[in-house]
Amino acid sequence: MKFVPKEITKEVNVTPVHPLVNLAYLLGTVTLAGIVIYVVLGLIASQLVKRIGIETEEQIGASLVNSLPNRIDTGDSRLEYLQDLTSSLQDNLSQTEIAVVEYPPVKISILDMPEENAMVTAGSHLMVTEGLLDQVESENELAFVLAHELGHLHNRDPLDALGRSLVLMTVSGLLGVGQGPNSVLVPNVLNLTEQGHSRTQETMADEYAIALMMARYDHGGHSLDFFRRLQSEEFDLGVLSPVAEWQQTHPLTDNRIERLESIAEASDWPLTGNPTSLPEGIECANFEAPC
Repeated sequence: MKFVPKEITKEVNVTPVHPLVNLAYLLGTVTLAGIVIYVVLGLIASQLVKRIGIETEEQIGASLVNSLPNRIDTGDSRLEYLQDLTSSLQDNLSQTEIAVVEYPPVKISILDMPEENAMVTAGSHLMVTEGLLDQVESENELAFVLAHELGHLHNRDPLDALGRSLVLMTVSGLLGVGQGPNSVLVPNVLNLTEQGHSRTQETMADEYAIALMMARYDHGGHSLDFFRRLQSEEFDLGVLSPVAEWQQTHPLTDNRIERLESIAEASDWPLTGNPTSLPEGIECANFEAPC
């Protein structure tokens, strides 16, 4: 009797599944787990941080802004004008349907930076840049930017951002971000998730701002002029605009304008009206033009 060995049809030391398929499955599982953990912990953190006391929030805010370079919070008469303008916007909140929310008193400062920007931090520190003051052409433009930042304070976005940033660092550590195949994919996906959350916050702050502008000036005329100038400088991406917006923390400028115009139209709010002039020399310290 002759022994005839059977033909080996498979290799026991080689998986029948392609290694790249296994890698894709691993990355997908880790990424999905990261998103779920981040979203759940983010929701928990955002609720917890919003419950901290006013005094604690002010301490956190002070520790954040005191380290900022080139911050002007005294010795410039423009600060009083900005504070008065901000207070006048807040005083008109009762003329809207927006519920009153308690947060620390707003503290205005100016950042000696050429970028056109404004921002708020925990503790209700509202900062505008020299670049913004140099570019705005009417009080309506400036007031809308300030009202937008007040919208962030009303929605407690600075505290939300603080809590979510702590969660992001925690999740990154738990998933071993920075090591192996997760070093690029996971943080990028988590960042895209966070950017989507930020765009939602920006849209809500815009809606708050346009309502406040209507209450303060009885019209929205010239409120969006600053954004229209930005829009003219942006490259038109056409059908790629949704993709570009998906990767940003702010909605694209043309989309912001369209949303605000739609809100105004639906609410029967006029977007035309005479502009309110800015104080002469707003772009210079103590209004002492030329700078």
